[in-house]
Amino acid sequence: LLSKISAVINPSAFSLNYKAEYEPSDELNSAEQTMIFTGMGNSDLNLDLLVDGTGIIPIPDNQTVDGYIKKLRDVIFFYQGDKHRPNFLKVSWGEFVYRGVCTSITTNYKLFNPDGSTLRAELKLVIARSLDFKTKKQKAKTQSPDMTHIRTVKTGDTLPMMAYRIYGDPSYYMEVARINGLNSIHAIRPGDELYFPPLKKA
Repeated sequence: LLSKISAVINPSAFSLNYKAEYEPSDELNSAEQTMIFTGMGNSDLNLDLLVDGTGIIPIPDNQTVDGYIKKLRDVIFFYQGDKHRPNFLKVSWGEFVYRGVCTSITTNYKLFNPDGSTLRAELKLVIARSLDFKTKKQKAKTQSPDMTHIRTVKTGDTLPMMAYRIYGDPSYYMEVARINGLNSIHAIRPGDELYFPPLKKA
């Protein structure tokens, strides 16, 4: 079941930060360093939202400003126990579509009711580009028939057993658990999809 939340007002601003990644050269006895290009980094989406409870623009479902902020955090930021991680996100506005995960939320409270409840707030979101495994699997089918490292857990499967089938070595199970955001090697159920990345074998 997908969770969904709409902005109350069109974003007041958004920006995309693109990064080029470099690492310093490692010559000995050099007074000046040279930065070696290593690749293009993913962009982060910075999104500013305004939530206003003065009645000028109604908040959906007659929510309060505080209630809307709580729902937004629940959907885009907080840990989801059934998935063992926060949600992957799809942000869409007109023809603009961005997929990622929310790495930070800053809430600036601007106006208050006499009882202290929030009447207006600004939210600054930072969303890092990231694809969920299901979308990655669909892309892999169209781009590379050799990318077959997404597996569906079957009854009786264990993480070490699945690691052995794919890598020929069950000791990789801890790395697989880490990459999939599992807090325990037992936190898998039949029907779960797990990503088994290409790993360098010792």
